[in-house]
Amino acid sequence: MKLFSKTHTILLLLFGGIFFSFNAIGQKTYSEEEVNTEKIFIEASQEKILGNYENAVDLYNEVLKRDKDNHAAAYELARMYDVLDENDKAEKAIKLAIKLDKSNEWYQSFLADHYQKLNNDKEAANVFGNLVKQYPNNRYFYQKQAYFLVRSKNIPDAIKIYDRIEAKFGLTEELVGKKHSLYLGLGKQKKATRELQKLTNTFPTNIEYHYMLANHFQRIGKNEKAKEIFQKILILDPKDAQANIALASSNNGEESNAIFLSTLKPIFQQEDVDIDLKIKEMIPYIQKVANTGNKKLADAVIELAQILTDVHPNDAKSFSVYGDLLNHSERPKEALVKYMQTLKLDNSVFTVWEQVMYLNLELNDFDALLKTSNEALDLFPNKAKAYYLNGIANSEKRNYTDAIDGFQQALMMSAKNNRMRADIHGRLGEVYHNSKKYTQSDKNFEKALKLNPDAFTILDSYSFHLALRGDQLVKAEQMSKRSIELQPNQPRLQDTYGWILYKMKNYIGAKEWLEKAMTNGGESMPTLLEHYGDILFKLNDKEQALLYWQKAQEKGSSSELLYKKITNKQLFE
Repeated sequence: MKLFSKTHTILLLLFGGIFFSFNAIGQKTYSEEEVNTEKIFIEASQEKILGNYENAVDLYNEVLKRDKDNHAAAYELARMYDVLDENDKAEKAIKLAIKLDKSNEWYQSFLADHYQKLNNDKEAANVFGNLVKQYPNNRYFYQKQAYFLVRSKNIPDAIKIYDRIEAKFGLTEELVGKKHSLYLGLGKQKKATRELQKLTNTFPTNIEYHYMLANHFQRIGKNEKAKEIFQKILILDPKDAQANIALASSNNGEESNAIFLSTLKPIFQQEDVDIDLKIKEMIPYIQKVANTGNKKLADAVIELAQILTDVHPNDAKSFSVYGDLLNHSERPKEALVKYMQTLKLDNSVFTVWEQVMYLNLELNDFDALLKTSNEALDLFPNKAKAYYLNGIANSEKRNYTDAIDGFQQALMMSAKNNRMRADIHGRLGEVYHNSKKYTQSDKNFEKALKLNPDAFTILDSYSFHLALRGDQLVKAEQMSKRSIELQPNQPRLQDTYGWILYKMKNYIGAKEWLEKAMTNGGESMPTLLEHYGDILFKLNDKEQALLYWQKAQEKGSSSELLYKKITNKQLFE
């Protein structure tokens, strides 16, 4: 559509450097005043192009002084005011342009944009309402009117416009989706349902539309209705995996999870069923295993996981899910095998590396942890946890310099995670202590507790290392007591406290605390059993002391000092 015919004609002539009387060819002759006005318009347009908007404003205003009916100048003036954020003047100018040329859709669209900028959605809707009246066959104007009605929270009128679009231009998925959502927002479930039913009635062989309706019924709690739709889907496609799963699930009660999972085996054995659909069905049950520890349920899901890896042996996701399931069902060694297979197929997902490293840590396999963390760092040099776990591995391997480097790198990359920073400082405290750098050790323990004062593991570690040095036993006792206040029934914390009392030569008190620790499950902890033997020896019960040293050795302690105690039947400190 032309914005202005006269200006357009004269601009062509002036820019071409040609100006002559049109009388010779039967055209209108322009006055000198008109030509000068057009020159000013051209100059204004040049200033606009150069970004000199204030100059352009002055020139467009000059055009309007000379030619008060020049709607093009009014429009351009509105655009300049808009750029300069002079909103009132922009609105006044664009309204003048519209008054001078009521049929120009671009002018009205600009006014609507102006209202949107001012968050005046109601007026923007009115503008497009006028455009709909002027151009009843332009679908875009209907859509924009409905859009602004929704923004102005006039939902009923927006739905009416969508109804008009449907009546005039026909039914579409997009249109149904919008009306469905709006009806749901108004709490009108029946009308929301009818919208989706229009799609299934109009396109009865389109399975995706049937799924939309079935999922809607499930969301609003009408499971029997959903079941009916899934049955219709199976009439269209008897092998449809998702519908088969949904129908099996609809008959599944909490007490029959394992039975339901067994019904999924034929579907899981189909290679052409999407693996993501299969995994989607497994995830809720994996979560149940994680939350409940139900071994029967775990075994049922594991059967599906095994089928998944058999049918999709080249998809890393199948082994990853299998690993998650084994991990949640407390089978760390088996989980580790599956995660390693995942990495062979796809080593680009850091969370899998993270699972492998934490399992190495849980299994106390520090050689494997060192290897895995080094490999992870080659691929993910910006992951704080990889450096952190590498630091732990080096610390346990007594590579203290490398451990400090790893922890320092992790510290730099975890600036916003105070809990992690506290743990790293605690680890650095241990490493510096083992390196006999006690000042740096204490500084890091203090930083850790400043970041997380209630970290009972850090309090325990700090108190233990102070007691090892033997020069701050009172402070060690206070910290250890505080850790027990935070976690009253932790045998490890009770063992540390008892051992500190032992270092303070309070053997009776130490014996009481270690007995509490054993009552709380510490009878399987080799270090605690060795400490208890030491206390008994100090209390002159040497026969029982030897018995507990031997128990400590049976529970897995490989301490040379413990071996020396047992061999010589004598306490060495």
